Amino acid sequence: MNSVGERVRRYSALAWRTALKVGKEDPRRVVHSLKVGLALTLVSLLYLIKPLFEGIGQNAMSAVLTVVVVMEFTVGKLS
Repeated sequence: MNSVGERVRRYSALAWRTALKVGKEDPRRVVHSLKVGLALTLVSLLYLIKPLFEGIGQNAMSAVLTVVVVMEFTVGKLS
């Protein structure tokens, strides 16, 4: 029977290999995922700042989170 630590190492290595494969195939996808992660982090931090959040409203915050998550990496491409 596999130990939990062994499973964690195996799955993390698999995830790392998959990320490297995707990065080699299309680096734009990796850059896009980093941008989306940063945007979600910043919006979540705004959510935690209560005075600013009260001015924006919960519906507006949910809309921003939805738009950031749904955007594809080809949005805004000029050519």
